[in-house]
Amino acid sequence: MLTAYTGRAQYVPNSGQAFQFASLYNPSFAGVESFGDLKLAYRYQWTGFKENAPKFINLSYNVRLKQPVDLNLNALRTSQGSSKRSSIPKGKQIVHGLGLNVFNEQVGLIDRIGGGVTYALHYPLSRTVRLAGGATVMVENTRVDVSKIYLGSDADPDPFYDNLMRSGSNHTELNTRAGLLVYSSRFYLGAAYYPIWKTDIKSSDISFQDSYYRGSAQAGLSFPMRQGVTVKPSVLALLQTDDKLLIDYSVKMYFQQKLWAGLTYRDIQSGVASAGLTINDIFSASYSYEFSTGKIRQFSSGSHELVLAVRVNNFKRQNPQTW
Repeated sequence: MLTAYTGRAQYVPNSGQAFQFASLYNPSFAGVESFGDLKLAYRYQWTGFKENAPKFINLSYNVRLKQPVDLNLNALRTSQGSSKRSSIPKGKQIVHGLGLNVFNEQVGLIDRIGGGVTYALHYPLSRTVRLAGGATVMVENTRVDVSKIYLGSDADPDPFYDNLMRSGSNHTELNTRAGLLVYSSRFYLGAAYYPIWKTDIKSSDISFQDSYYRGSAQAGLSFPMRQGVTVKPSVLALLQTDDKLLIDYSVKMYFQQKLWAGLTYRDIQSGVASAGLTINDIFSASYSYEFSTGKIRQFSSGSHELVLAVRVNNFKRQNPQTW
C-alpha cells in the first residue's frame, strides 16, 4: 500500500491542447489577451479502460486588471497611430493580469481537486514586444478512495488497511510556481519553475511524493501566409525531477481566424490531431483526439478532449492571440 498508491503535487494538466491553458504551464500568460478569457475543458483519456479511464476537468479565467492607456495596443496588435503610442510613458502601458483556475482529476482510485490564483505583470520592452513575469498560488487536495480496494475473499488482516478505512486518506498541499515570458503578436518564449515553495496543509498515511515536474519551457511563432492563412508552430517542454525532458512539437494552421487544425507529436509516443471553430466574436470550440504510437495503443483506444471558450467583454471583437 505504501508504494502502490502515491500522489504527486504541482498539478500540470495532461492536455492535447496545452496552448488553451498556457497560464497553467507558465503563470506569465495570464493577461496576454485584452478580453476576459473563459475556458472549460473535459478530457476523457484512454477510453479503452472504460470506467477506470482517467478523466480531467479544467475551468480557467484570465483577465486584465489594468489595461494600457492606449487601448489600441491590445495585446501588442499593431495599428495606425504608432507614433502616438510611442509618446506614452511605458509605466502607463503596463498590464496587470489575473488568472483563476479550478480542476478535478480522476485516475482510478485517486481523486484530485484544487484551484489556483495567478498574477502577472506585463512590461513593454518596445512598441511590439513585452516582458511578463507571473506567479501562481495553488491548493491541491488528493484523496484515495480506499473503499474500492479489494484484498480478496480470504485476505489476512492488515492493520494499515484497517486504519485507512477508519480515517480515510486525504492530502492537501499549498504550493507556488513562477515564470517569465517574452512575447509579441508574432512570437513567444517563456520558462517556468515549479514549485518554488510548498507546504503540507493536511498529511496522509499514504506516501505522497514531491512534484513530478521541475519546470517547463515554451516557444512559438506565427507566420501569416496568403489569403488569410496563418501557420503557428510551437514547442512545449516539461522537465521532470529526474532531469528528463518531455517535449510536445505542434503546428497549427488558421484559416481567416475562423477555423484551425493542428497536429502534435509527443515524445511519450503519442500523437494528437485537433481542430477548432470560432463560432462568433464570443464563442469558440475545439476538439482533439490523442492516439498512442507505443505499446499501450492496444489497450488505450485513444483520448478525447473538448474545450469550450467564451471571450468576455470583447468589445473590440478581437480574435484570441493563441500561438
